[in-house]
This record gives sequence, C-alpha cells and structure tokens, in this order.
Amino acid sequence: MKKAVNNLKFVYIFYMSALFVLVGTITMYNIFGSTKSYVEDITKNIYIDYLYDITQNISDMIVKSTSNKIYEDLKNSPKLRDKLEQNLQLFISDRYRYVYVIDKAKMDNTEFRFLLDGSKNMDDKSEFEEPYEPLNSIKFEEACRTKKDIYFTQKDAKGVWMTFIKPIVKDNKTQALLVVDFSMQGHHLIDKSLQKLDGSLLIGTYVGIFMFFIIVFFAYVDNKRSRELMTFNEKLEIRVTQEVESNRQKDQQLIQQSRLAQMGEMISMIAHQWRQPLAAISSASATIKLRSMLGKLDKDTALSLSDSISNYSQHLSTTIDDFRDFFKSNKEKKETTYEELVDGVLGIIEVSINNKNIELVKKFNSKNLFYTYPNELKQVILNLVKNAEDILLEKEIENPCITIETEDNILKVSDNGGGIPIEIMDKVFDPYFSTKLEKNGTGLGLYMSKTIVEEHCNGKLDVYNDEQGAVFIMILNS
Repeated sequence: MKKAVNNLKFVYIFYMSALFVLVGTITMYNIFGSTKSYVEDITKNIYIDYLYDITQNISDMIVKSTSNKIYEDLKNSPKLRDKLEQNLQLFISDRYRYVYVIDKAKMDNTEFRFLLDGSKNMDDKSEFEEPYEPLNSIKFEEACRTKKDIYFTQKDAKGVWMTFIKPIVKDNKTQALLVVDFSMQGHHLIDKSLQKLDGSLLIGTYVGIFMFFIIVFFAYVDNKRSRELMTFNEKLEIRVTQEVESNRQKDQQLIQQSRLAQMGEMISMIAHQWRQPLAAISSASATIKLRSMLGKLDKDTALSLSDSISNYSQHLSTTIDDFRDFFKSNKEKKETTYEELVDGVLGIIEVSINNKNIELVKKFNSKNLFYTYPNELKQVILNLVKNAEDILLEKEIENPCITIETEDNILKVSDNGGGIPIEIMDKVFDPYFSTKLEKNGTGLGLYMSKTIVEEHCNGKLDVYNDEQGAVFIMILNS
C-alpha cells in the first residue's frame, strides 16, 4: 500500500512539474510585459532623481535674480534674460534636448508663452513672449495648480521621450514653469535592454517547452505502472474503512457500557431525591385520612394538602424526565452552553452530592454557544463530577469540595482531593485503567469521556494537578 501511494505521489510530482514548467513559460510572457514597464520606470527614476536637485537650483537662481514678478523683470532686462539663458544652455546635453521657462499669458486662460529658452541652436530658439502650445496641456495646468513637480512620457512630440515640469513658485503663486524635455537617448537605452530580454525570453521558452514534453513523457510511462498499484491501494482502503467502522462500533459498545454503569449509579441518586417527596406525599395522605376519620377535614385544608401532593408529584415527574433525557440515544447536534450542560447533570446528582456533605461550587463565566452533542457531553461532565466525588469520599477529605468553573470555551472540574499520582497521570485516559477496580470500577469512564470530547465533539480533554487536587479541563470549539 505504501509503495503504491509513493508511486502515485511520484506520478503526481511529474504532472505537477510539467504543469509548473508550462505555467512558468506562460508566466514568462506575462512577466516580460511587466519587465518592460519596470525597466522603463527604473530609467525614468534615475533621470528624475537627478533632475530634482538640478531644477531646484535653477528655480532658486531665477527666483533670486528677479523681484516680485518674474515676467516683468525679464521683460525689462534683456541682459538678465541672456544671463539666465546661458545658465540653461549649460544644462543641454545628449540626455536633455530642450530646457526652457514658460508662463501663462493670462492667468484665466490656458495660453502659455516663452520666457527663457536654453537652446544653443538659434534655429530652434524661441523668442521672449513667443506663444507655446504644449501637446499635453492638462499636465501643464496641473503643475500650475498643484505647485508640484510633474513628469510624463510624450507620445507625439518629435525627438522627445519624456517631459519634466518644475513649478517656479513665488509668494505662494506659480509664476512660471521650468520645463525639461528628455532626448530619445534614454528611450534607446531601454530598447537595447529589452532586446536582451527578448533573447533571454526566447531561450527560456524553448527550454521550458522541451522540459514540458520530457516530463510529460516520463509521467505517462510511470502513470501506466502506477494504475495497477492504485487498484491494489483502493482494495486496501476498502479494508481499512471496514476496520475503522468495526472500531467505531466497538467504541459505541464501550460508550453503551459506560452509560449502563452510569445508569445504575443515577438510579441510586434518583432514589435519594425521591425519598423526601414520597415522605411528604405519604404524610399529606395520612393527614387527609386522619382528618377525614375525625370529621375535621375542611375545604381549605383539603385543597392545601392536595396542592402539596400535586407539587411533589410534579417534582417526581420532572426527575424522571431528566433521567430519561439524559440517557436518550439520539445523536443530534444542538446549540447549547456549558451552563445548560452542567445544570442538566446537577439536576440529577446535586442532591446526592449535598447529602454526602460535599460542597459544590459553581462559577459560570461563559456565555459561549456550542453546536455539539449535548447528551454525550453530559455523560462526560457526569463522569468528571462522579470521579471527583469518589476520590473525596475514598480519602475522607475534610471539608470536601468540587468546583465547576467555565470561562469562554473552557470548562474545569476540580476537587480538593490531593491530586493524581504522577506515576499514573499519563494512564488515566487509557481504556480499562482504573484505580477503583476493587470497587467495581470499569476503567471506561475517562477513556470514553476523552473519546467523546476529542473524536465526537472535536474538542480537547486533559488533566493536571494544582495545589488542591486534580483539575480536568475540557475545551470546545465555538
């Protein structure tokens, strides 16, 4: 069976590897498109990072060289224009094709005009106040409005790859725009890089396709052999399923044995609870008979005594209902709380515990709802409380006490009986292990409690000792 599973896994690995190679090859095509944008963005960032400081210096120089209004100072001083344009010309290189300063002809429209032009070629040089028509006026308007640096890729500008706009701000107003047009040199650099990526992509694609077919071939050959092993594996799985079902039925039988043992104990507890109501009914009946014989049975007394008999009878009926509900064999999941489960158990056994002078402390701090099997969990709680009761009586503990405490999804049942010896701590949940064998202990209570909580109710049941005694802790998932 193990060999068949291993071979089957090996076949799956082949197919997954082939699928991985195929997906990887397809992914390479998709990544290539992203890589192109990435390379272009990296190149842009390199150029733009350099421009931030340079353009800021130029902007500061223009601001310092002019007074309140840049346009008026440049208009009135041709020498100042020539000086500033010479500084702009120093910026012209193979990387930057045009460097110029523009402003709005009027603040209430979208017309722009040249203030400074750093072109070295006189044929390309624009004159002062010559109109300027940007291809992407929206970006220029945005720079004026936001007073923030903007750059964007040009699509229709001849010989220009990208444009960088630096607002020149004075008195918190955008008085001009410093514009740098990038030459196509950077774009050509990107093209060369992408050509190399194209070659790598082509080689990677061929290798991926070749590996895909090789892996599929080996997977086909190995899968043919694995089919026979799978058939054998399926037969084994059927046998395993049958064994699991057989073990489940054995567990149910063990649970039933545990329930029968509990039933005997609880019948004794019910007898304790019935003694007082039965004695009261007998007393009321005798009173009615005596008064009737003496002719002193008046209407009020008869009604009062009949009400008492009715109340005691109802109490007896309720006890029977609790007993019947506790041992119902139905396996229906219901919403319940720890408090409801504990109350259902104590409704039957609390009187018996009190009659044995054992203090019962209840600390309910959980309102969590659990969708689970209430009747099975009641058996678990009954087992835990009865174990605590037995150890307290066996050791004759002074001031015996059982504490039931809830917090969130945790329920604890503890006692002050001194705890479980360390040498048997890891055996208390084993089947047929009991410290009460001489007292007709079955050794099934805690084993079945752990089975119910952890296998049927998807929870956890454990035990540890504190300074007072044993603490059983049950954890359920809300």
